[in-house]
Amino acid sequence: MVSLSKEQHAAAKGPKSPYDQAREYIDCFEDWHSGANIKRGSLEVYESNFSIKIPLKEWFRLRNDLNYSEKDAKYPKYSYNSFTSTLIIQFMPSLVHESITSTFSDGFAIVKSTLPASIRTRIHTVTNQEYCGFGGQYRGSNKTPDLAIEFENAKGDPEPKFVLEIGFSETYEDLVQDAKMWLEGRRDTCVLVLANIQETPKYRCPVRHFDDEDFKQLGFPEFTELRASDFNLEDEYGPATYKGLVWVGKISAASIEIWKRDAVTGLATRNGSPIDLLGTTVPPPVKFQLADFLDINLESDRTIHFNLDDYKILIRGRIKALALFRCQNAICERLGKENLRDRDYIPSGSSE
Repeated sequence: MVSLSKEQHAAAKGPKSPYDQAREYIDCFEDWHSGANIKRGSLEVYESNFSIKIPLKEWFRLRNDLNYSEKDAKYPKYSYNSFTSTLIIQFMPSLVHESITSTFSDGFAIVKSTLPASIRTRIHTVTNQEYCGFGGQYRGSNKTPDLAIEFENAKGDPEPKFVLEIGFSETYEDLVQDAKMWLEGRRDTCVLVLANIQETPKYRCPVRHFDDEDFKQLGFPEFTELRASDFNLEDEYGPATYKGLVWVGKISAASIEIWKRDAVTGLATRNGSPIDLLGTTVPPPVKFQLADFLDINLESDRTIHFNLDDYKILIRGRIKALALFRCQNAICERLGKENLRDRDYIPSGSSE
């Protein structure tokens, strides 16, 4: 019997058109997510993004056929870069994103709380919102960032001045393309933070090859009874283990980069070197002025600080939460019960 993983990879190969490949992959995910077609090892497939070259016209056709604009489900998320003709589909959230997202949203929230209502109400924290207003060579593109901070201009129009993009199952090259699309395709975005997180080795379900008897011998509890505290961190940043099995590999690297638009060329440019979030030394401070994003007087200006050293604490909890989610999913897949997953289910602790 062909496994789901093989079925999906087969969907991305062969003589099929990019439209057919993408549509088949999405259909397989929808079946799995609804509980109609639960097979072992599915989660490790859908934790990875699906990327394919597809012409803009075919992307619009796919959007229409999927009734994309009418769906309320938060996932899958679709990002299309018209300059590179690349469609990237993110099928589910990753809990490790939260450790970085909260660091930056908290920094803005602290400053926002010190401002008068006339300024405070012009700042909005946005997640899970799709943006389509890209121009130039990126005309026709769309992107849903991990975090955007919108600032209302003098006319009251919200502008995503600050954008955070996090890569866990995404390549660094794709993240750089994100930076270029935001900073070169939208004149209202002025700061782009790229976060790159690496898990080593890449996740493979540790019980995917176990027969039913071997699986039973492990003595897993009901998946609803498992807790993140049941998992052990073998080292500071993983691996995370339970029942002698590895559910999350070591978080071997985590870094951020600050990108801005060059004042002369108008091109996206990295400012300074990457900042290592897991190093033995305290990460250098990252800060901006509120005036970088809003037209305000000197008296109202504030310095926005981000406590990156907190990341080392936050990521440990997120590693255990991800291990819990993966283990629970493996148990559910083994049971093979339908309707275990609600379509709108998002793991505890992930973005709403």
